[in-house]
Amino acid sequence: MHATIDVRFTISIDDHKTIPLAMLAEFLTDQDIESVILESVVESLDASRVEAYCGEKHAPGNGDHRFQRAGTDTRTAVTTAGEHEFSLHYVEDTAAGHDQSSYFRPVEDVLDFDGQNRYQPDIAATSVDLATSLSYRDAADHGDGIFERMPSPTTINRRAKEYGSTLKQFLPDCVAGTEADAVVADGTKCHSQDDDRSYHSVQATLGEDTADNSRSLLDLSVNADWNDTASDLDAIDAVTDDATVVSDGDTSIVTAFTDENRRHQLDLVHVGRTLYYNLWDDAVFSLDQRREIVSEVVGEVFHLKNSVVTHRPEEEFAAIRNRIARTTKRIEKTAWQLSQYGSRKAAGYLRRWLPSILTFAEKAIEGFEVPWTSNPVERAMGEVAKRCKNQWMRWTAEGLEALLQLRLVKYADPDHYRTFFDELLNRSTKTAINCDLSIEATRGKL
Repeated sequence: MHATIDVRFTISIDDHKTIPLAMLAEFLTDQDIESVILESVVESLDASRVEAYCGEKHAPGNGDHRFQRAGTDTRTAVTTAGEHEFSLHYVEDTAAGHDQSSYFRPVEDVLDFDGQNRYQPDIAATSVDLATSLSYRDAADHGDGIFERMPSPTTINRRAKEYGSTLKQFLPDCVAGTEADAVVADGTKCHSQDDDRSYHSVQATLGEDTADNSRSLLDLSVNADWNDTASDLDAIDAVTDDATVVSDGDTSIVTAFTDENRRHQLDLVHVGRTLYYNLWDDAVFSLDQRREIVSEVVGEVFHLKNSVVTHRPEEEFAAIRNRIARTTKRIEKTAWQLSQYGSRKAAGYLRRWLPSILTFAEKAIEGFEVPWTSNPVERAMGEVAKRCKNQWMRWTAEGLEALLQLRLVKYADPDHYRTFFDELLNRSTKTAINCDLSIEATRGKL
């Protein structure tokens, strides 16, 4: 099917003025040329389809055809090309059954107007993309500086929920079979506007391929159970059976993801913070004493980390074994001393988490590289905070999860994000479109 339109565009510039190129570009943009061309193309396609059904206009014998012209109606739409008002024809099917609609628009055989939605998917997707970084109100305001019209904040909110929910269903197909050898998980909280809770729990799980030094978002959930998340990821083979789980001291994460084959690596950055809190809570030592104890333990932990970094590339595993033994002995001694002084919580913390502190070093001896920090997922939590944790923000569970699906997939897996919107907008259909353009300029044919 072809649509041909004839366009003549004349522009005049005062000979006595010097026009900046940027102003010429802005002037041409202000003319809404793309919008006018799109409206003309659509109406040309409409006329062509009506003629295919009903014959040429006013041709003899048209009244005997099954399909009859039935007037026109206006269809408004907004796209990235601008705001449009199309005058489109209806056709009546005189042979339609009682259970069938007898009136239809022939142009919809070749063009999808996205149901009754005024804002078409291209402009809706652009507005939702802006809303991953800006509030819904700011997305609507800032978009008006880029496009002629933007959806209202309410419409952007509705589309974000729609697209985010669809993306949640799309993501498992992207991560299925990835078999990440490290799981990095963390959670945070956002204020709730639901009546049944004050806060929503946001849980993000990243998968890491340590050999390729690549990572991706495996799951983003709100108010979910970590056990359910772990089971769902196992069901799609997103994680290997002997993967290492890296996190802070959240026992629900450790319990959900670890088993006899999967070990836990405690984020070493959290060791000093949590130990200091337990020392303070025990109220046995002075401030200076607490600082000294924490400094000694953290020094041992990061000495071990540096030893692995130094000796693993050269496969000097004996040196790593010696350092593990020394670190273990010194932390066990510190824990015993703390318990003798009555600092039971701090002593219990060191004893409980010592095996998790050593995991990355022990795995290095086996030839595996294991992350010693959960920084990747901590940065993802930072993305959550930037968008959703301003003091005045309150969220429904549905809206929060949908928006964060979009935000974190865009942050962690930009390729998946682009693929999702390519499929959502059916960009593959561009291959079905061809366009020839010729321009007659004052200096000849171009």
